[in-house]
Formats: sequence, structure tokens, C-alpha cells
Amino acid sequence: MIREKSCGAVIFTEEAGERLYLVERMQKGHISICKGHVEGAETEHETAAREILEETGLTVSFIDGFRRVISYSPYDGCMKDVVFFLARADKREVRAQEEEVAEIMWLPFRTAMEELTHRSDRETLEAAEELLILRSRNMRRAERQLDDAQCERILAGATSGVLALSGDGGYPYAVPLSYVYEKGRIYFHGAAEGHKADAIRALPKASFCVVEADRVEPREYTTKYKSVIVFGEIREISDGGEKRRAVELLARRYNPGDTAERRNRYIDGEFEGLCMWELTVQRMTGKSNM
Repeated sequence: MIREKSCGAVIFTEEAGERLYLVERMQKGHISICKGHVEGAETEHETAAREILEETGLTVSFIDGFRRVISYSPYDGCMKDVVFFLARADKREVRAQEEEVAEIMWLPFRTAMEELTHRSDRETLEAAEELLILRSRNMRRAERQLDDAQCERILAGATSGVLALSGDGGYPYAVPLSYVYEKGRIYFHGAAEGHKADAIRALPKASFCVVEADRVEPREYTTKYKSVIVFGEIREISDGGEKRRAVELLARRYNPGDTAERRNRYIDGEFEGLCMWELTVQRMTGKSNM
């Protein structure tokens, strides 16, 4: 089986308070998002940046927290992965690569959704728009906001939090769980079946809340607290090696003094029946009045 890979990005800019997205009318007639094949030892971001520059003349800044993979078979015996990032353009002036691109358009979200030929591109654009909307919401009490470094310290130091999902019948489902945080990702375990697993598979978007401090001050009729809320998407970890690493992260977090031999023996005994999940953080906010 041949494996191919392309990388690109949903490109946006903002003008007079309106967000515009870049779409391309290709010489073959379809309208799509900018992307192209990986060359040599390029990283995914290097490929995306090169393709964007070649096809549009733009240099861009990538937005953390967005990576979407579309997999399909372009012909018999081949599987192709297309990796999309999210990127802000430094300008609106473009230069189309004539041998591939017939026209470049900057369009509002709804218009771009109508113009894109392929459903996978429309779904990718919709996911990008949702993330940008999510990140545009400002905290009401800005003076209490924690910066990213403070939020990450709280996430790395805590041992439990509450995961909020969309549950049965449209009712919110909030479940406390143990977890470990590493580099913008939250790992947790659970059974392969049940309310939590069903809810995640039905709608992988979630929020997760961690409270570091919660001290009631009766005389002041208030509570001194520190908390972090993250928003993101969850995926089930299916690769064996990746799953093993995630389990080991959890084990080391909750029993750092254990021997490798005992830890491995315990993991081996539970591994097959264990379901591991990864929440990729797309937005993170922290608040404190201490």
C-alpha cells in the first residue's frame, strides 16, 4: 500500500472586523483550501508554509491548537493523508501560481463554505471558524485572568478535574477524572464502553476544569480560588506504542516512586482492557482572585 501525504492550511485575515478566508479555484476547476505534497524531509509545517508561499505568495503565522487530518484513497493501492493547520496571513495581496491556481479569493465564512467543492474542506473550514470564535471570547473580569504559564503550572500540578461532555438526550455530562497534562495535551483513561466513551465518540468536543485552590472567606462573603478551564477535542488513542506511552505518563504521575518492573507488570495486566484518551487543548483560560 502506497502512503502519500500533503499539508496545507486554512488561511484567514481580518478586515474592518470581518474575518475572511482564502480559497483557491484550481486550474482543474474545483475550489479548495491551499495544500500540497510533502517534499523530502520537510516537517508538516514546513510543507504547509512552502505550499502557501508558492501558490499564493503569502507568508503566514500558524495558530497553535489546530491540526486536522483528512485521509482518503485517491486511487487503488494508495492512502493519502492531508494535514491542515490554521494560519493568519500577513497581508491580503496575493500572487497565484498560474500552473495550478486559476483564481484566489478572500471570502467570508458562509460564502467560502458555499464555494468549497469537497465536504472534507467544508468540515475543515467549519472547525477552524469554531476555534477562532471560541478564542475570541474574552474573560469578563480581565484583572483576574491568569497567563498561559500560570495555567500550565496548575494543569501540570493537579491530579483531578471535571470533564464536560454532551451526554445522552442532549443533557450535559460532567464527570470527574484523574489525568496527566503534557505539552498542550491532557491524557486520561476509562472503559471502552459506557456513558463517557459513548459521549466522546458522538461529539469529541469537550471542556475540562481544574480547581487548584478553593478557600471560603466567610467574613468577606467570598471564596479565594484559582482555576483553569480548557476547551478542545478528544481522540481515542489506538496506536499501541502511543497508548503505552500515555499509560506510563499516568502511572508515573500517580506513583512516581514505583519501580519500573512493578509499574510495567501492573500496566501489562491492565493494558488490553484499558481505553486511553487524548484531549488536545485549543483554548485555555485561568482565573484567580488570590
